[in-house]
Amino acid sequence: MSDGRKRLSGAAYKKASKLKLEKEKKIISQTAKLTTFFGNSLPSTSDLQSETFKTELFSNSEEDCDPSESPHNNDNIENEMIEAVETVENETNSMGYRRMYFTGSVEIPENSATSVDNTINEDILNIPKSEKSTNVQSIEYEIDCDRDPGRNFKNAYNLLCSGLGPYQPTDCNFPKVNGRKFRIEWYVKYPWLEYSPSQNSVYCFYCRALPSVSCDQAFITNGFKSWKKMNEYSTNHSKSFGHKESLTKYASLKSAIKHGNVISKIDSNHKKVVKENREYIKCLLETLLYCAYQGIPIRGHRENEDSENMGNFLELMKLRAKDNNILDRYFLQKEKSFRYVTGTHTNEFISLMAAFVTKSIIKDIQLAGIYSILIDETQDLARHEQVSFIIRYVDGNLNPHEVFIGFYRTARTDGECLTNLIKVVLNSYNLRIEDLRGQCYDGAASMRGSYNGVQAKIRTENPLAFYVHCHAHILNLCLVDLAKQVSYVRNTFGTLKTLHSFIGASSNRYQIFEQIRTKMGDKIGPKTLKSLSDTRWSCRIDALDSVVSNFTVILKTLEDISEQDSINGSDASSLLFSISNFEFVFCIVFLNDVMRETNILSKYLQSPNINYANVNTMTLQTVAILSEHRSVTEFDKTWNKAMEITKKKQY
Repeated sequence: MSDGRKRLSGAAYKKASKLKLEKEKKIISQTAKLTTFFGNSLPSTSDLQSETFKTELFSNSEEDCDPSESPHNNDNIENEMIEAVETVENETNSMGYRRMYFTGSVEIPENSATSVDNTINEDILNIPKSEKSTNVQSIEYEIDCDRDPGRNFKNAYNLLCSGLGPYQPTDCNFPKVNGRKFRIEWYVKYPWLEYSPSQNSVYCFYCRALPSVSCDQAFITNGFKSWKKMNEYSTNHSKSFGHKESLTKYASLKSAIKHGNVISKIDSNHKKVVKENREYIKCLLETLLYCAYQGIPIRGHRENEDSENMGNFLELMKLRAKDNNILDRYFLQKEKSFRYVTGTHTNEFISLMAAFVTKSIIKDIQLAGIYSILIDETQDLARHEQVSFIIRYVDGNLNPHEVFIGFYRTARTDGECLTNLIKVVLNSYNLRIEDLRGQCYDGAASMRGSYNGVQAKIRTENPLAFYVHCHAHILNLCLVDLAKQVSYVRNTFGTLKTLHSFIGASSNRYQIFEQIRTKMGDKIGPKTLKSLSDTRWSCRIDALDSVVSNFTVILKTLEDISEQDSINGSDASSLLFSISNFEFVFCIVFLNDVMRETNILSKYLQSPNINYANVNTMTLQTVAILSEHRSVTEFDKTWNKAMEITKKKQY
């Protein structure tokens, strides 16, 4: 049935369509693009109100419009375009505003679908010149420039990492191209699809985010807009190798974000191994440090697996491995190819510990600014001359410290050789000889010599390095001279030395001494006899005290030995005669009182916390006490003590 309208032939329809298309192109060329509203120069309201713009913009006639569309009023369209431009002018873009809004009022015919196009060009094309319509609907939509693939096709990966998916707007018009337009149903059919309102084209979100070499560029950069072939091309793209590769990359990325990638897992395992290795080394060093701190031997005679005792260090490691999982795995079970328990490794660890301690000490000395040195030499068991090096300094709280730096071997003990050794040691620790303020040596000529001694050579380079002869050594020298000058004292010390050698040199004679002491029930004083020392005179007070406390036991021991021992009985009888006279008893009582007073001063002189004021005070007090022993009262006290001992034993 005919609807009463005249229908054009095919050729006439094509000709009319061609003329319409040419007019549309002319209008498009004279119309401001959407991008110009957001560029450096925006069309102002005065431009839109000009007569030339109005004439060119709305010069299309009614017959040029689609018959299916309702007529529009030119005055309304003019006002709506001016309002749209004013809205765009009010949207500030100075702070990088990334979302654009377009508002407008268009007339919608009754019983027709509501649609809004995505560019101002298409909005203008779809507005015919006609009379006013009473059904007007106001529409507002937005274009997200950050999500729009047509505006920023390189941001897909960042969006994917942010947890966003394909950009699939549904609240905007999809313009027709050759009578066809984009369909929302394609979002469901192709979940990877995303639409660009600015370009009226579609893209593949996952191929944009994670592209491969074989991906179709139409779905990545150019955009696909041939709606007639949409289903065919989209289906082929879904089955393409490039698209599947991009999906595989996406699945791997998603799994890596959730569970971690291979590199992170390798890195995590590496960190775990490093942590366990460090824990094992820490336990090993703690064990080694304990042995060194206690001064016990580290190595064993036999350290193989068949040995019953592998030495203090290895046995302690085995003991700690019972309640330490790391030591059990690394040391006992030999989970790793290394254990670091050989002699070479332990020596290296001890050297590193010593270097660390020394470095800490030197740092404190450098902070103090000035320091003094204490040097002495001695011969070890291998007949090598060893020089002990000690540094004294005062910290920020004025607390004195004396620290041992080490033993240094020297070929000669003359002043020049020892001076060079001191310089080498100080330079090795970056200690300036100009900061040296004190030198403390013994009284040897090579040390205290006024011309060729160590102290003289040091003072030629630093006159502020004041030399001090060791006061404790001076006190010992005074006591030695006292013992040599007084015959009774000299003979008494000789007798004590012979007595200690006679009883202590033989296990049988010493056993007799212990049995008699136990039988007599003497529990006061030392249990053994002490030896004498020429350099450590503090030992002499111990020897005198042991003899005075065990005098009765010593007499009984010598009596038994002289009666029962046919070989050494004569020696025991001679010693018994020597210690049984009043002169010997008086000397040991007198020397015991004197040495007790000097021993207090001697120990204080060896203390690292001494200062000159206290030393001076204690020295004067010791001299005053010894002077009192010259008085008649003190002499009578000593005489009465000796008489009590001799009367008790009936000498």
